[in-house]
Amino acid sequence: LTFNRHPRSLTKNIQIPFLITPKEKFKLLDEWGLDLCILANFNQSFANLSAQAFCEEILKKRLGIREVVTSSSFRFGKDRTGDIELLKKQDISVKVIKPLKVKDEVVSSTLIRNLIKQAKLKEAVIFLGRDFSVLGKVIPGEKRGRVLGYPTANLKVVYPLNLPGGVYAVRAEVNGKEYNGLSNIGFRPTFNGSAEHPTMEVHLFNFAGDLYNQKIRIVFKKKIRNEIDFSKNKSLLLKQIRKDKEKAKKILATADTRRCHSEALAEESLFSKKYGIATSAQRVDSQ
Repeated sequence: LTFNRHPRSLTKNIQIPFLITPKEKFKLLDEWGLDLCILANFNQSFANLSAQAFCEEILKKRLGIREVVTSSSFRFGKDRTGDIELLKKQDISVKVIKPLKVKDEVVSSTLIRNLIKQAKLKEAVIFLGRDFSVLGKVIPGEKRGRVLGYPTANLKVVYPLNLPGGVYAVRAEVNGKEYNGLSNIGFRPTFNGSAEHPTMEVHLFNFAGDLYNQKIRIVFKKKIRNEIDFSKNKSLLLKQIRKDKEKAKKILATADTRRCHSEALAEESLFSKKYGIATSAQRVDSQ
């Protein structure tokens, strides 16, 4: 059971970025051999459900849940009043799993988000179990990179980026092929800060072709530098891009070419096939 948004994005009105989209989550869970994922529409009506009503109306009546696998700190229902004891009182069997630890740290989405927010990508891989990546659709841009001799693809990302602005060494997955490249995230200060919101663009090495309207995945390997304002001397921008490209080549030459899965996550699965999830999804609305 998962939600289409983070509960606090509604209850606290704060933006909490996804690590992956629900669709990507289904794909990963399917690869782990799980059977079903229920995507609940976390709207205001759902958020107002009491813990008792959630147990009776959603878990028992609508889903027919007999057993819940969760952590000891699990809380649910309006104002987080529901807990494991309430589940047991509803004649729902509870299997409590221990927190997964890597290097004595409990693995959590909050921990991973904080690492990504600080561009600590190498550390994030350890807890995420793979490289951090985003999926984006290539949209028309202002073609400034092409004029400079470094054509870039401008990406519309399907969920908010949690990375700080700057230049990154990346790998891009395009039509089943992988390309090394540079990605810039920021407001384009050199060009009068023309972006209203942070933008993402990527320059692929040794790529020739049209990417418009294609969806490509960008795998972030390492941050190279912060965004720099070259508006007072744009001739320095080209020199800096050359330096960035050479630095990225060195980084990517030694970076692991595989999707990185930590040994701890491989050895200690959070779920067994008995407690499956993911080849199909169904929406559960509280209305």
